[in-house]
Amino acid sequence: MENIIQQIAEKLIHKILERAYSGGISDIDALSSDVLGDCREAAIGIVEAITAGLNQQIRDDKERRKAEGLVLKEKERDRSLLTELGRLDIPRDYYYDRENDQYVYLLDHVIGVQSYERISDGVSAKLVSLATEVSYENSAQIVTDGEVSRQSVRNSILRLGGIEKRAEEGAAKRKVRELHVFADEDHVHMQKECKEKGKKIRAVPLVTVTEGVEKESKGRNRTKEAMHFVDEKFNTKELWKSVEGYIGSTYDTDVLEKIYLHADGGRWINNGLEKFSNVRRVMDGFHLEKKLKEAGRRFPNRNLKNRIKEAMEADDRKKLDRILQSLYDACKSEKDNEFVSEFGKYLFGNYKAIRNRLIYGEVGSCTEGQVSHVLSKRFSRNPMGWSEEGLGKLTKQRVYVKNRGKIEARDFKDKDRGKGSYGEYAERIIEDACEGAIDFSIFERREPVFDGSSGTQTLIRSLSMNRGIPLS
Repeated sequence: MENIIQQIAEKLIHKILERAYSGGISDIDALSSDVLGDCREAAIGIVEAITAGLNQQIRDDKERRKAEGLVLKEKERDRSLLTELGRLDIPRDYYYDRENDQYVYLLDHVIGVQSYERISDGVSAKLVSLATEVSYENSAQIVTDGEVSRQSVRNSILRLGGIEKRAEEGAAKRKVRELHVFADEDHVHMQKECKEKGKKIRAVPLVTVTEGVEKESKGRNRTKEAMHFVDEKFNTKELWKSVEGYIGSTYDTDVLEKIYLHADGGRWINNGLEKFSNVRRVMDGFHLEKKLKEAGRRFPNRNLKNRIKEAMEADDRKKLDRILQSLYDACKSEKDNEFVSEFGKYLFGNYKAIRNRLIYGEVGSCTEGQVSHVLSKRFSRNPMGWSEEGLGKLTKQRVYVKNRGKIEARDFKDKDRGKGSYGEYAERIIEDACEGAIDFSIFERREPVFDGSSGTQTLIRSLSMNRGIPLS
């Protein structure tokens, strides 16, 4: 195996030098692209040589296999695996396990791949990570040049499942006096069975915990230390448990004086953060302004917006009631009556939250912005139909990426996979293969040749002459 690797390395060096000194250096971009392809091809050859060597090592390990009850049944069954380097062709031997009465590819357990896996964990990680931003088809095209299908991307998403960013162990709790929590939901179109008529919509709740808002540039603010939360099953109780757990583990609650919960008054939101006694519920400014503007359009020339705000800031419920009564008197249709009735329920049903917005609204409103940025951009802005399972898992994965997480190959290697029941045998094979393997002397067998007439020396000499550098 060492000789094969040495030959591959020498061939690579020769190919690169030949490309450069035959005129390729005159176009650095083309040369770089060609060299990258050469290096990738060489790397694939090296990895294939290593796996072939491990397969041979297992085959030669007759005494140990006999003790384990592993009998060779067929040599070198071909297997193809798409990796970040490219497609690997891995020949592996097929064994019969007498003790467990089953057939097994021992090499799979040694190199850490599943029996029917055709895409490596590294490629799957890239497919999923990109699929949180673009369509399945675009992800497959960008990562694998279209070598895998959209279904393969979806399979990788389902295989990874929900993933969350965990708090760093041993990290000191953050000391802040107030937190601002923004809660809202996106409405996503779902797939319908048997082409049912009508719309099928799934509400996807989102909660964002921040340390407030700071100015980024003129007319543009950004949230500080934002952390987003969704639930894979869209269960709001479990969602709030995650949020409460994060706040409790990340922030010093003895220092934390107030938690401002910004929302539109939805029932699932009002049931949130019940674990904390220092929560101040604040009506989302976007929804409040929307309601007030609609009332102003229906009943113009009444200065409704300012009058309602003044009455609520002054905590004058009687004045607010008189304003609503005057709107009832001005109604000219049943629709106007229905609007005023709903408008009154909204104002009095969210009275305290609206007052808090008017009094403590310095931070502003960004619940709609959070939903648009985190969810809508990927899940509801374009005409798409989602499955329940796919939507649940991909929302978790997208939120994980938005929370500055990076999806990696190791995330696919869950606790149940490992090396299976052949773990100990696989570890012994790896130990034997690694023992004394780090020996770079194979590249020192040939003495360096300094041939004055070689292409390298000729090029160096010509470059030196052009720069006026004397050579001895």
